[in-house]
Amino acid sequence: MTTSPSIPDSLNAPGNPAEAPKRGTTPVRGSAAVLAVLCTAQALDIMNLSSVNMALPAMARDWHASPGQLSWVVSAYSLMFAGFLLVAGRAADLYGRRRALLGGMAVFAAASAVVWASPSLLLAVAARAVQGAGAAVTVSAALGLIGALWREEPGRSRALGAFGAMGGVGLAFGLVVGGALAGSVGWRAMFAVNVLVVVVLVVAVLALIPADDPGDRARGRLDLPGAALATGGLLGLSFASTRLGGDAADPAGWAAAVAAAALLAGFALRQRRVAEPLVPPAVWRRPNLAAALAVAVFMYAGWVGVNYFAALLLQNVLGFGPLATGAAFLPLAVGGTLLPLVAGRLVPRVGVRRLMLFGLSCSTVGLALFALVGPGADYWLVVLPILVVLIVGLSQTFVPANITALSGAGSGEQALAGAMFNTALQVGGGLGLAVLSTVATTADDVLTGYRAAFLTAAGLSLAGLITVLAGIRDPRRPSR
Repeated sequence: MTTSPSIPDSLNAPGNPAEAPKRGTTPVRGSAAVLAVLCTAQALDIMNLSSVNMALPAMARDWHASPGQLSWVVSAYSLMFAGFLLVAGRAADLYGRRRALLGGMAVFAAASAVVWASPSLLLAVAARAVQGAGAAVTVSAALGLIGALWREEPGRSRALGAFGAMGGVGLAFGLVVGGALAGSVGWRAMFAVNVLVVVVLVVAVLALIPADDPGDRARGRLDLPGAALATGGLLGLSFASTRLGGDAADPAGWAAAVAAAALLAGFALRQRRVAEPLVPPAVWRRPNLAAALAVAVFMYAGWVGVNYFAALLLQNVLGFGPLATGAAFLPLAVGGTLLPLVAGRLVPRVGVRRLMLFGLSCSTVGLALFALVGPGADYWLVVLPILVVLIVGLSQTFVPANITALSGAGSGEQALAGAMFNTALQVGGGLGLAVLSTVATTADDVLTGYRAAFLTAAGLSLAGLITVLAGIRDPRRPSR
């Protein structure tokens, strides 16, 4: 390891250094092998968001299920993943991040085995929900371990860049692997592969990552009522976003939104009164945290929404078929894999604030340009350059925002900080799709609706840029 300044000193505002490793404890250090294990766990969890889409037709034949029923095979996983992140992160900090990583992977593998052997759709949906909860624990614990094992620059930025890149790898290769397995040996094989990969990862974790140091854990206990309120509220919010994204007037979606608001309000009130809250008050006093979470919401709201409408634009306006549309988005998959690594190397040189401003500027411009795309637009001359600008913007915003959210977190808050950032992403994505869908459906015609959605997405990205200008202070330059 180098002797460069520790990441909390270089990424926190002056006068707010993060907690240093305690004297007398064994210093924890990251390695390429450990990072490979954590990144593989991340990629596997994200792959399961997309790979199952390739198995839906075969599942429909096996279970004689309707498209509406099959949608829950996808939704059950994503809803539990989004709703369980916050609680999973706090639990990992309290009871040990390595222990949580192993437990999350075990739950994920066991649920995968149930889906593999499931004789009915109902059992498969229930198992997918449990699988999503296991994935939430795994991702939160893995991100917390990165925060704990890589304490110095430029190692932490590069590690977070690699970890973020695995999200793009997982989404892209989930479709490829899922399609290959479903089209050859059958859809159940992809869940059997999950079990095999987890077995290898568990062996690697036991061999490479030291046992949790009791002195490195958070103090206190898990606030179970608060956890129930937070999880229920986030589940309701995710469910409402899913329903309202498809139909802005859906009664069940609005009922879920009201219930989610009540639960989250109850959670906020409890956090003020309980002695050991799920999110300790000191967490919110960290410099830049609230702004970084807001940036994550705005960034992902625009990104997820535009992905949806860009696919519709290509097919319904430019006349692309499904296969050609998938191929048209390949640059996003490649860029989403490679560009976060670049961002991880740029952060120590240019600072988190500058890089976020650059990334959000690119995103805002790219989203606005999509509103100009119309019938007859050439893919190579018009659409592809816009996609390149967009993926540059996303990658160069995601990594510094993630680093900012983790910077300053004490040794007992690493997983919670990562979980809060991922929760902000999930909330932003769901709300963004719901808002953009509502905007699009109020237009007089399809193309006008798409353009309104793109301009709204650009406005959300611009809101993120303004948030950085107003709320992020680059610690490389002392504030005046």
